[in-house]
Amino acid sequence: MNRWNNADTTLLCAALFFLIAVGFKITYPESTLAEGFLFVTEAAMVGGIADWFAVTALFKKPLGFPFHTAILPRRRAEFVSASTQMVQKEFFSRRTIFKKMGSLQLLPLLTNYLEKDETRKVVLAEIFDIIKKKFSVVDKESLAKTLSNKLRREFSDVPAEKLVDALFNWVRDNEKDKEFFIGLIKNFRTQAATYETRKKLQSILEDYAEERMQSAGAFSVLMAGLAKMLNFVNFEEAAEIMQTQLLKLLDELLTDSPLQRRTLNECRVKFSELAESPEIIDLAGHLQVELAAEMPLEIAIEHALKNLESQILSVTIEDAPPVDNTALVPALKNLGLLIVQILNDEYLRLIHILKGDNAVKDAVEKVMHELTARAALYAQPLVGTVAQTALSKLTEEQLNNLVYDKAEKDFVWIRMNGSIVGSFIGIVIFILLQLI
Repeated sequence: MNRWNNADTTLLCAALFFLIAVGFKITYPESTLAEGFLFVTEAAMVGGIADWFAVTALFKKPLGFPFHTAILPRRRAEFVSASTQMVQKEFFSRRTIFKKMGSLQLLPLLTNYLEKDETRKVVLAEIFDIIKKKFSVVDKESLAKTLSNKLRREFSDVPAEKLVDALFNWVRDNEKDKEFFIGLIKNFRTQAATYETRKKLQSILEDYAEERMQSAGAFSVLMAGLAKMLNFVNFEEAAEIMQTQLLKLLDELLTDSPLQRRTLNECRVKFSELAESPEIIDLAGHLQVELAAEMPLEIAIEHALKNLESQILSVTIEDAPPVDNTALVPALKNLGLLIVQILNDEYLRLIHILKGDNAVKDAVEKVMHELTARAALYAQPLVGTVAQTALSKLTEEQLNNLVYDKAEKDFVWIRMNGSIVGSFIGIVIFILLQLI
């Protein structure tokens, strides 16, 4: 406002021309041309002074004139309030915000940002850190007691019949009975193939023969003694033959043979009958109560929780590459690695969905537009508050310069127009006066 400008030059020229016109008028008092020149320059100077006064009166008191001047400083509060309302209602109106937000393509920007490896690492690191913190603050002892009590209650509430039936079904469905049967037969065969077993069979045959001789008649005893003397009956060879036949039988039971299948089926039938017997069910009930009370579940669960915690805390997001749907097997040995790879897998799957599923893309785009637009609406009062605070802190001179600088060219032209329009009006009026 204090800089010399074209309007000042115009006003100065108008004043100089007025002084020249006064000189001409004094020199040529009867000259119509000198009178017209004075009339026009006087009108131009008066118009320029009037517009200078008007423009200056907006910002300060021109020449100290106090009446209805310095309008902007006097109406400072109204100006700040009006400017704040204009910022809120015009520049940041609800319609403007939603229209602007609707024109933005937010989802491609989000997808491109999420696809960056640095973004993936940062996001997954934050999520994994949250998992670590949550797992670290868990009271392992208290949680172990809670889980143990719940498991005991669940185990105790199961009827003994169901436990027995479930056990036998599991044994049958997983062929554990066959494994037990084959293992038992293998042990029998190992024992049956020994020399001690052969001698035991020989001893049994000899004892049996003695018993039969004692209960037989004199003739039978005589014949048995004769056979033994002539070596017609060899208990050692008989024991060896029996051992050989026993081993053949056991070998057949060890292979997938009809004898093995028949024997297993018979055993299964007997076991099923045994599982339904009241004695077994009662025994299972007693074992169920004792196991529920005596199992060291708290220690086992607490130890498992601490082991899982150590596995999680020992891993960082850098320890596992992005999942390619085939890298899960090595991670199964460590819970931390498994979690990291699952996070990677789900992160990549999310990006794939955001890029390929049109329904999901439309839904996410709509939500993002709603969120951003409503966030901007919530910020609307804040924008007004910021504008009001900034304007309120300005001094009078700063406020004047702020307004003046925004329309300086127009203010200059207003003042110049005062001299220009004044001169034209002066010409018109002078001509009309001369005609009259």
